[in-house]
Amino acid sequence: MLRILILADDLSGAADCGVACAGAGLETLVALRHTDEEPVADVLSLDADTRSLAAEQAAKKIDQLMRGYAANSDLLLFKKIDSTLRGNVGAELAAALRALRDVRPGAPRRIAIMAPAFPAIGRTTIDGTQFVHGQPLHNLDIWRVQGMNGHAHIPDMLQPFGLQCEVLGLDVIRSARSPLSDTMNAAAQIADVLVCDAETDADLLAIASASMRLDCKPIWVGSAGLAYQLPQAAGLSKTTHFAPVSLPPISGPLLFVIGSLSRNSLEQVRILSSSSATIEICVPPEVLLAGGRNADWFVYAHELERAFRSNQDVVLSPKTEPRIDLAERPFIAAALARLATTVARNAGALIASGGETARAVFEALDITQMRLLGELEKGIPISITENWSRPLPVITKAGDFGGASALLNCSRFLHREESRLVSARTSGKVIE
Repeated sequence: MLRILILADDLSGAADCGVACAGAGLETLVALRHTDEEPVADVLSLDADTRSLAAEQAAKKIDQLMRGYAANSDLLLFKKIDSTLRGNVGAELAAALRALRDVRPGAPRRIAIMAPAFPAIGRTTIDGTQFVHGQPLHNLDIWRVQGMNGHAHIPDMLQPFGLQCEVLGLDVIRSARSPLSDTMNAAAQIADVLVCDAETDADLLAIASASMRLDCKPIWVGSAGLAYQLPQAAGLSKTTHFAPVSLPPISGPLLFVIGSLSRNSLEQVRILSSSSATIEICVPPEVLLAGGRNADWFVYAHELERAFRSNQDVVLSPKTEPRIDLAERPFIAAALARLATTVARNAGALIASGGETARAVFEALDITQMRLLGELEKGIPISITENWSRPLPVITKAGDFGGASALLNCSRFLHREESRLVSARTSGKVIE
């Protein structure tokens, strides 16, 4: 029986949030689209694919999806947002709350518990403002590159969408004087969204646990950081760590499709290609955008095919110069996917970085569902394709997630040079 629905705005987010539940022993599926068929899982993490849509379009899609699930009063609803607040955060949250209230008008007034912190990767919330490694998000390149304006103060970002916010600071979250649930209940009388500060996983667990005792059942809003705490707070956890993963034999080369252009992602590609036998194929943006109309497209396609015939792993990515315009990125992702599909069905495993790129590749291959198994490090889940032509190991990650050797570690894991997965808990322990 489905116990938790995660509604994400991109595919890598759906996977890294869903794996938090898989680590708690819950059968978890990631799906690229909604179907009327009941999932055989405890948790469904659904990619609504709204990250790059206009706000009005994104809100409409979230409204439709939420209304399909809101009538189930036993279902825990989690709206996954990016820990750097990319996408249509305010528009989608307003639509989700409106749908919940419309579907069950006689029930206690529904609110949102919002905690976007992900301390394990350096994202925290202080006084309602989002920070990355101790720096205000709005001072960093990632904010400007995404075309974001103003400050990363969450109530200010939500106010234009008619959402009344109440910030619960760290003094409230950590207070021993009065139960946090009482404070939340009082704030819920006047606010639509309780924006919760958090610097540690203990803060997030306190938030999740207190929210379970509210007079109304909220919708939880956050990144994977909050999702890790939700099963335990709800009493749904079945285990404290990942079981050993059993993968099908890796019978072909590894295919890395890296669409993210974050500095972290570029460094991961550099280390992978310099520290292993992986061939790097970087395609100029103008070739990707022109496709078959550019003769060089076929040169790169043949290079990719030659590498696979030689059983060599390949990392496929766009060249970073000239700088790729934000509006061109969906087209770049789609072109990378088309190029990848010339060999992807013969791949031993598929590793995709960047939610937009991952989705484009999976759609091109008609992969619609993946069953989550575990994660190699925080935010880097591994799964197996569900209902595809064969069980294909898949690793997805957001471009900015993972250490410098993240992609190299993926390669070593899949080639059985390493066999460890990180614990679902945030202690950093590993299991064999």
